[in-house]
Amino acid sequence: MFIVVEHAITDPGTFFALASKAAEAPAGIKALQFLPSTSSDRAVCLWEAKSVEAVKGFLEPLSAKASRNTYYGVDSTKAMGLPAVASAA
Repeated sequence: MFIVVEHAITDPGTFFALASKAAEAPAGIKALQFLPSTSSDRAVCLWEAKSVEAVKGFLEPLSAKASRNTYYGVDSTKAMGLPAVASAA
């Protein structure tokens, strides 16, 4: 499934230094898109995983000190522009 994470960034320096950690996600969790705002106070990420809880379990320990995060599963029957292949889940 696809999961969106909305980040309200409270510490941009720390948050953006963590972006490279996405590549270290455990098997079954894959970062697909990272869309930071030009103001550096917000970002949206698209992930692929088996559940929202899996992504949250990976990201919260990393980013909780630098952002407040909102997680939700994507309704792929209504979404536009999703990647064509679901490979991580």
